[in-house]
Amino acid sequence: MRALYEQHYGRNTNWHLIVEGVDAGNGIGDDIDEAEAARIARAFAEPYTFAKVHTAGLWDDAGFCEKCDAAYCYAHWHDDKVGQFRCPHGHWKSLDPHWSPD
Repeated sequence: MRALYEQHYGRNTNWHLIVEGVDAGNGIGDDIDEAEAARIARAFAEPYTFAKVHTAGLWDDAGFCEKCDAAYCYAHWHDDKVGQFRCPHGHWKSLDPHWSPD
């Protein structure tokens, strides 16, 4: 894994973010700077709320439904069509990082 990482990135960094989201992830990850790492850590400090988690900047808000102010796993997001889901209470959200309303 280290050789694959060095082949694609080859940079020295103290922070590397690997995300496995509700419906997608970022593969072998991304280098991030210390400020971004601190921002993400603050976003995931208790108590967990949509408003705080949203500041992390993750495309799926870590499975949080904005209207419910609660997080749901993949099993609880009902798939309308590719990348478009509804929480158990029927609120819509795209969990696909490549989806766009256009």
